[in-house]
Amino acid sequence: MPDLSLLTALIGGLVILALAGDFLVNGAMDAARRLGISPLIAGILIVGFGTSAPEMVVSFDAASSGQPGLALGNIVGSNIANIWLVLAAPALLLPLAARQFGLRRSYWFMLGVTAVWIAWTFFYPVTPIFGFILLGFLGLYSFLMLYWTSSALRKGVDVGLEEGDELKTFTMVASLLVGIVGLPIGAHLIVEGGTGIARAYDVPEEIIGLSLLAIGTSLPELGAGLAAAFRKRGDVIIGNVIGSNIFNILGAGAIISLFGPTNLAPTFSQYDHWAMGAAAVMLGLFILPRTKITRLAGLAMILIYCIYLYGLVNGWNLTGAVDGLLGS
Repeated sequence: MPDLSLLTALIGGLVILALAGDFLVNGAMDAARRLGISPLIAGILIVGFGTSAPEMVVSFDAASSGQPGLALGNIVGSNIANIWLVLAAPALLLPLAARQFGLRRSYWFMLGVTAVWIAWTFFYPVTPIFGFILLGFLGLYSFLMLYWTSSALRKGVDVGLEEGDELKTFTMVASLLVGIVGLPIGAHLIVEGGTGIARAYDVPEEIIGLSLLAIGTSLPELGAGLAAAFRKRGDVIIGNVIGSNIFNILGAGAIISLFGPTNLAPTFSQYDHWAMGAAAVMLGLFILPRTKITRLAGLAMILIYCIYLYGLVNGWNLTGAVDGLLGS
């Protein structure tokens, strides 16, 4: 039976996440107004990076302790959960508009790095060379986002800046620090508690990484997303999810790769990468035509995520199914 302290850690982590998410959104949006950065860029670069910190920390800990499968499952599972759970849950509260400045560019970049990750890991192990390639993409992306925004501002393009009362400088900095520090702490407690409970019931390591650990490290994004939904800042939510997925692959993926070479377990190519790609493509169905992510769409995505978890637990093999259809 699991220890009571594990349950305490799980509940305490949830409370910390809820509070830290609100602090981070407030601080990030005030920093965006001061710097002349659109809410979308704030969501991607500030909130996205801050809420991806748990994936990076967990990936480093798992890879350095000889558990690369756990770390790889954390990245892939988190990117799936970010779209089908983290984005879907706030949509139940607030239909999300996908019309912000630069959103299509960011989506195409996310789709591209997702394709690179799936293609590389299908043919090759993750290696230090691949890690440096990912870090190069991360630097390029950050530079391009800032360049596109500053260029648009110089041309007088509306990038979606919001008006509002500025926080005091100390309050803004403190809010950012509390959010960025509090979210990883809360996520760490949730992961420790949840993973400990799962292991007490002999759940396999791969399942832990792709499900419980992935959901646990995605809770910072969920906390920030729900906080933004309550404040009716849907632009932050979509930017946060896209930014988090990019940082998960390029940041956490690079960290794991530097400990390589590491081959991925068969479940990734047989099932989980299919779900990862499908989630990324599904997001484009809203962003490219600039349609809203409605409550009904949010509910559908949560249902799809539940089906994904069911298939994960039951060992579905989509690659084998496709090969069987093509062979017949």
